[in-house]
Amino acid sequence: MTWVCPHCKRTFASEAQFHSHDVVDLEGHFAGRPPELGAAFNKLVASLPSDVRLDPLKTAIILAARTTFSFVIVRAARLSVGIFLDRPLDSPRVSKVDQISSRKIANVVEVYGPGDIDHELRSWLLEAYRLRSGPPVADSGSERSSPQAGHALVAPTADGARRARRRA
Repeated sequence: MTWVCPHCKRTFASEAQFHSHDVVDLEGHFAGRPPELGAAFNKLVASLPSDVRLDPLKTAIILAARTTFSFVIVRAARLSVGIFLDRPLDSPRVSKVDQISSRKIANVVEVYGPGDIDHELRSWLLEAYRLRSGPPVADSGSERSSPQAGHALVAPTADGARRARRRA
């Protein structure tokens, strides 16, 4: 059973779950940022199962299906991708590890461009998805052709600024 907050319209696994109502447009996260960050974000989202929901909040973009399994913080020149697992990742790519609870550990990986969205990062994200949000899915190594029916989530405009499209 899921619950939809009547104020912000976000969906949660538990009724009256504590959360932020600071929902913003996805495009605001990428305004004035290097185009590589939007391309990397699009590639990351395209690699995820189709039921993943994006909740762009004031300070982070939440990735969830049944529950939150990841987050993305758009910084000046990189994306900080948080991955909620039940274990710390042992990799030089992990810049930070936070123990959230006894069974929830946030592993943060810095992404500088689309090339950083590789098999290793996708496998960690799918592990987090399976653990926190949904039924098992096979990692075929391939990506969805696009996050939304042939359209990028974050696309360049004629003036070079970054614009974003919300997922339905």
